[in-house]
Amino acid sequence: MPIFTPTKRVSQRDLLPRSARIRTILGDAALLPFFPNRARSCMHLPYLTLLNKFGLEIKLLRIKWFTTAFNRSLMRWGLNRSKFWSLWYNAGLISTIVLLPISIVVILKMTLNIWLYNSASPNEKKEQVLELMVPGVDIPYNEMGYYVLSLILCSVVHEMGHAMAAVREDVRFFGIGMILFFVVPVAFVHISDEQLIMLPVKNRLRILCAGVWHNIVFAGFAIVLIGAITAFFSPFFMTNAGVFIKDISPKSPLLGPSGLLSGDVVHRINDCYVKNSTHWRTCILQATQAPTPGYCVTDKMVKEIDKSFLAPDKNNGVYNCCDQHNVEKGYLCFEHLEGFDIQTPKAAMHFCLPTRAIVESSHNLCQNNDQCFTLNDLCVRPVLGNRTKIVQIQRYGHKDVLFFGHPSEIYYTVELTDWVPKFSFLNPNFPEALILLCKYIAVFSSGLAVINVVPCFYFDGQHIAALLTETLLRNKIQQQSARSMITLAITTTFTLLLGFNLINMYLHKM
Repeated sequence: MPIFTPTKRVSQRDLLPRSARIRTILGDAALLPFFPNRARSCMHLPYLTLLNKFGLEIKLLRIKWFTTAFNRSLMRWGLNRSKFWSLWYNAGLISTIVLLPISIVVILKMTLNIWLYNSASPNEKKEQVLELMVPGVDIPYNEMGYYVLSLILCSVVHEMGHAMAAVREDVRFFGIGMILFFVVPVAFVHISDEQLIMLPVKNRLRILCAGVWHNIVFAGFAIVLIGAITAFFSPFFMTNAGVFIKDISPKSPLLGPSGLLSGDVVHRINDCYVKNSTHWRTCILQATQAPTPGYCVTDKMVKEIDKSFLAPDKNNGVYNCCDQHNVEKGYLCFEHLEGFDIQTPKAAMHFCLPTRAIVESSHNLCQNNDQCFTLNDLCVRPVLGNRTKIVQIQRYGHKDVLFFGHPSEIYYTVELTDWVPKFSFLNPNFPEALILLCKYIAVFSSGLAVINVVPCFYFDGQHIAALLTETLLRNKIQQQSARSMITLAITTTFTLLLGFNLINMYLHKM
């Protein structure tokens, strides 16, 4: 039979200089995830060589990477026949089987809560809180790196468990890879399905449960590491001692000569103590929801510094007893809040007082005179609009910051951390980044363990539930088709339930 050698076609690109050809190839390669079919039709030997060299496969909105570079190391670890690894994967089998009914109960409870929530009246809906599968909050843009990295690590650890368990059971292992589907990275391993099916039930379960087991251990390791990092950095940083201001937005109203500064340590907002970022949010929420407080000051001080008009103006329902000159000097119109047991006219007296002097000299916040401890004290409150509040921010080493406006502006324009440096040259970014990464790993790894063990299509739970159903019903139901139908019904049911919960969660957050 004659052998035909194909003639290489020379394109205009091949006639370009080498540097120009490289730039053209890289420019076309950037479009491959979006136009794979067109790129593949125009593909030449450099493209094929590049993809094959790096184990890449590019399809619409999907990039697949596969490698055998780690095969030798994984086989060396997996073939270690020590007693520890036998106990390790047996513990994984037991833990996963125990987690299976727990995950089922969680799915059923979530579905019941959604049904009760949708059938409740509007007033009852306000009092109910939907439970999420994976605890957490919406991910800020500046933490997307932690999200992607933790998701990759959790996925790799999961698949490494399957790979090592398969090698231990003498199942052929071909390699490991990762698929980037749109923006979600997912790791995978390639093992021999034929050899897996031929294994005894217990051996197969060890391989199927190994991924979930590794996620459980990885989540526990991340939680322990959080404590270890905290203990390691304790000689250099303080925690629960206030919040450290890392950065302030250039548009923040807190900026100014007497405003908040980067590096400040805030320990109190009004009469609410701030020990950490959780207290910071609580104190700002309290300042937002609570009525504008009054301040207990002596009547002698009020008489000495009052610069009010004899006849205060009333503009849009708000008294204004200060002229423009005094307003520019930091004066505000204050009203005297009478006690409920004092027989005086309903109209309160108004004083034009220096705001900082009143706030700093006050020994207590009040809503009426009865809350002031001394007989000669007056409870005076600034006359402000409905959304404007005075917020007193106390910090170490500097005078208090007085904020005029809506307290939410404080929350959204300040970046802070719980790590307060003991020395000025220390930066809290490094320990904070480690702790945040560990928290993401703990949440995602535990969430992946719970999700993966649910008997849904394409999850480990599908194969685990099918194997358990087949084993438990083999002696009771003789027909193979009947057992397969039961397995299919279970998998379909929980796939629909999980999908319903995820869709409802997405709609609830919109």
